[in-house]
Amino acid sequence: MRPGRGAVAALLFVAVLVNLPFLHHSWQQWRISRDGVEVTAEVTDTDVLREQTDPHYVIRLRLPEDIDPDRQTWPAEVDRATWQRAEESGEIGVRVLRDDPGAQHVDGERASPLGYVVIGVVDVVVLLLGLLLWRVRRGGMTSDVIAGDTSEG
Repeated sequence: MRPGRGAVAALLFVAVLVNLPFLHHSWQQWRISRDGVEVTAEVTDTDVLREQTDPHYVIRLRLPEDIDPDRQTWPAEVDRATWQRAEESGEIGVRVLRDDPGAQHVDGERASPLGYVVIGVVDVVVLLLGLLLWRVRRGGMTSDVIAGDTSEG
């Protein structure tokens, strides 16, 4: 029995769904670089997570009121030098979209590669499933091969 179009559509749907976060992030970073404004944010707190093994330097910042009227506190992981300057001065530079304070890029920000690794692994799995589906649709696999019949004769 050969898989129908529903299997292909489901595989394409999964591929699009898995890559949506990456596409959204890329689009948002493009908008920030094109339309963002440079502001100075107030540093409200600084922390070092996992200081003994693999330190992560985290700051919490508050954007100017004209950008973020709600005056929310936003976290960001930054490199050590930026963290030290922010802790000493109480300020940090941020490039942000005026109409979307959540869309921001903090000076010295460090991005975790974990999301890209997860997306890459799932993309490889989807690609392998697509290749398997393509082979089955071509009729290249028989029921004997699928059932594990390896007898010669």
